[in-house]
Amino acid sequence: MPITMQGNWTVSVKSKSASYKQRFVIQGSDGADGTYTGETMTPAINVTGAQWTIAIEHLPKGRGASWRASAERLGTPSRSGGQVQMDILSNDSGADEDYNDLILTCVTAESPSEYIIWGKVRSYSGACFYNPCFPYDIVIDTPHQLKEALKHASIRETLERLYPERIREFEKRPPIPDPEPDPFSFRPMMIPLGTAPARKEQPPSRAVERVTLAERVSLLPEFNSRLPDLLKFKDKFRWRCRVKDRPGLLLRFIEYDRTASELGGGAYTGTGDREILGLAVTDEQGNYIFRFSQTLEDIAEEVNDVPSGSGSLATELRPDLIVQIVSGVGDGPDFLFETALIANVPNLKRINLCVPESEIQPGPTACQGGRAIQSIGNIWTLTGVGNSFDSAGRITATNTTGPRITRGAWGGRLDLFACFIDQPQVKYYTLRFRRPGGTWSFVEQRYKHIKISDIGTPDYDGTPVGPFTAIQMRVDGGPPRTVPYYLNIEQDPGWIIAKRTRKIQLNSGYYENLLYTPEQNPRTVEFHIEGYDEDGNKVAGAEDSIRLYLDNRRITGDIEGITLGGEPATECALFELPAPNTTLTIKFRVQQPGGFVGSYSLNVLRGSATPVAVEDVVAPVQPLYVTYDETTHGNTLFGTANGVDPDLDDYVTAELQAKAGAWLPAGKNFCAFAFEIHATPRVTNGYGLYGSRRLDVELVGISHTPPPAP
Repeated sequence: MPITMQGNWTVSVKSKSASYKQRFVIQGSDGADGTYTGETMTPAINVTGAQWTIAIEHLPKGRGASWRASAERLGTPSRSGGQVQMDILSNDSGADEDYNDLILTCVTAESPSEYIIWGKVRSYSGACFYNPCFPYDIVIDTPHQLKEALKHASIRETLERLYPERIREFEKRPPIPDPEPDPFSFRPMMIPLGTAPARKEQPPSRAVERVTLAERVSLLPEFNSRLPDLLKFKDKFRWRCRVKDRPGLLLRFIEYDRTASELGGGAYTGTGDREILGLAVTDEQGNYIFRFSQTLEDIAEEVNDVPSGSGSLATELRPDLIVQIVSGVGDGPDFLFETALIANVPNLKRINLCVPESEIQPGPTACQGGRAIQSIGNIWTLTGVGNSFDSAGRITATNTTGPRITRGAWGGRLDLFACFIDQPQVKYYTLRFRRPGGTWSFVEQRYKHIKISDIGTPDYDGTPVGPFTAIQMRVDGGPPRTVPYYLNIEQDPGWIIAKRTRKIQLNSGYYENLLYTPEQNPRTVEFHIEGYDEDGNKVAGAEDSIRLYLDNRRITGDIEGITLGGEPATECALFELPAPNTTLTIKFRVQQPGGFVGSYSLNVLRGSATPVAVEDVVAPVQPLYVTYDETTHGNTLFGTANGVDPDLDDYVTAELQAKAGAWLPAGKNFCAFAFEIHATPRVTNGYGLYGSRRLDVELVGISHTPPPAP
């Protein structure tokens, strides 16, 4: 896999220890592109360019052999005599794996205006309640982490001081979300615990984090009393994370200017001005290197980015960075994850990054063989892993690598991963779809992936993988035909390794609506993949099919009305209760035409979103919270149609009282109430489950005036 580089470097051959011929290829530079012999006598090459790559290749012995890509790894940058140097190590296809077959050395002069950062990118999973890569902060990356953190008193108290508005919004009932997640919906939250002690820089390790409280200088003095509890929180959960190296991730580096509130000592918000600096790709071990420059104008602007009361101007003039894990390479909101602030970066700095595995949607990281279609997103399609499909394509998934779901449908954008590891001669593939038993049609969705050598191209948004029609294919072994086909890039190291086995991103709604009318059930679509060699001949055994039940139809619901003694609320939606816990009658409905309701509930909130527990007190009792159960519901939970005594339009009725014995709290004669209908679909895109939706809300006032005391 090529190594991504930026700026001015001198590249030379340090050593060769291989029987195969070696060479290296430079692409994307300002004027040094070309192929160079991998011998120590090869003259050093000066390479410049905003974004360029080095690819090491070898030529195996034997008649007809062709040049192959070698495996490449980044060495550790170091200073020497006013220069920064770094090795690139490679391993060819020989029997050994010593990564010394061809070693290149890259050297550049140190400069106050030049910055080089490097490190390792890992993903983390498990009981990780904060990001493990920030030793002097508690960094919360995801809504799930925030939910868990708020259970701890010291964390809650601190977050409520730092992020009062965000905590209030987070704990409110969620609004109806869009089908696709919003990448801007959660910015990392940071609790600063102190500053790093002045000591010689060394690679991060668990030992480095073990500094004493005396060595820490509080960034927020009002939190000093809570600091021991915050550190105990970090110690308690530090060992519960599982981490793994992440090769082939595309990183976008951004220079960040702090907001006025941040400069005044406020919490990190992520809403400051940004400037994109460039891109880098992690190597096969998850290592990266990135270089960027600051002009005199950039340095002058940093004067305006110095926090009030800062101790060292020289330190604060250093750039602040954010790193994004990118799914594409445009300027739009196409990232999967964004780190918290990395402040005051020096000219040469190791920065290890940890990203939540749930956010980067990795898909399968290796081909397992046995069948071509390996997974949809993170849900394996292989046998023996705890996942199964019924005859209609409903998915039951229990494997921990993906979301867990029972008799669920598929929706949204679906990443179909497939491998031809058992048929390495496959160069192209076609995809087809149909209703079961119907006529096959060819998938013609445009699909792109990221080619490492192209990421420096202006306005680059990916390289097409297909569809193409230049070569005729012998579909099903028949005569040559002109049909849409795709390139099989799964073994090509020129493309980033992350999701390289993904064969297509299916817009499930397109196929569902093309083949079925809105009211039809079931909505099964069968997909078929077929592989071909370089001449367009079908490769024996290189085919597979899968049935998916597609259902993107939303859950709908409404509250028809709330009445008191058969009468609706008076003007201004006010109920005057004759007794503290007078029964209110509510009529509501929840529907999903395919039967893919995961759960639905009637929720009552009082005042400032205080939950009020209620119950139906008139037989037959209407359940107010229903969760899909396979034993009870079989394949389908349609909503209130499965409730108690629904009418012809699937409305159900409940006679409600407050479980506390009164609608109003003690000492209050009036309060505003919200009656809400929520529901969760039983649908997945292979990476996660759709969240709860608020389907309807009815706002009323409830008043009760106790009679005067005798």
